[in-house]
Amino acid sequence: MGKTGVQTSEIGIQMYTVRDFIKTREGLEDTLKKLADTGYRNVQISVPPFMTVNELADMLRVYGLKADSVFCTTSEITAKAARLAEDAAALGTKVLRTDSIPAAYRKTADGYRRFAEMMNEQAAALKAVGLKYMYHFHAFEFVSFGDVRGIDIMLNDTDKNTVWFQPDVFWLASAGTEPSHSLRMFEGRAEYIHVKDYAIRQLEGVIENVPFYFAAVGTGNMNWPGIMKTAGEIGVRRYVVEQDKCDGDVFEAVRVSYNSLVNMGAGK
Repeated sequence: MGKTGVQTSEIGIQMYTVRDFIKTREGLEDTLKKLADTGYRNVQISVPPFMTVNELADMLRVYGLKADSVFCTTSEITAKAARLAEDAAALGTKVLRTDSIPAAYRKTADGYRRFAEMMNEQAAALKAVGLKYMYHFHAFEFVSFGDVRGIDIMLNDTDKNTVWFQPDVFWLASAGTEPSHSLRMFEGRAEYIHVKDYAIRQLEGVIENVPFYFAAVGTGNMNWPGIMKTAGEIGVRRYVVEQDKCDGDVFEAVRVSYNSLVNMGAGK
């Protein structure tokens, strides 16, 4: 048990954070070494176009790293379920993460309901091949349609046993919620969360244009003691650093995030 009541957990990193450094085999290998030296043991990575899934698995093993999931866009999951299961087996994971609800479904509550039906179908196809479906949302799913929000439809109209979510505490804050409270919406349906800090820049110009930015964990304004406590209570076991944009040295930022999470009790 960590300082904030976090249960035994792991720290990972979404490789989108270091995307500018992994465009070649050499760059990927150098980056994985740096991340491993920092302390990371889990990565959220997609198979690069310049190598096979087995080559990626071998490279990860060299540096003591493990892929926590495989990726597929929502439009291709059902057709590729068998292939995704093979890739997952090669990487030693049973989790499939997917991207956002397509734009065509975002405009109305009925659109969200139709997509929720698709989520159930995709999750069922993955369950049949031994994989778990995990949807990563942003802030826009919190759009209100009067008496219901998009995210509420996603939660209420999907099978709680097969459709899982990967909350992102930055986007929960951006959506106008307090993450230490809104994380409870995903109790029993979230094992991984994305972590980054929400920070404010010095104001220049119109006061209504509040300049926010993505910051390393622990260097912004988020309620981390509350977030970590709630995350532990709802069943989160993996804290995945993802910094969409980074000022300065990205490797320093991910080091700061890693150390902050360790100090808060994650990875224990």
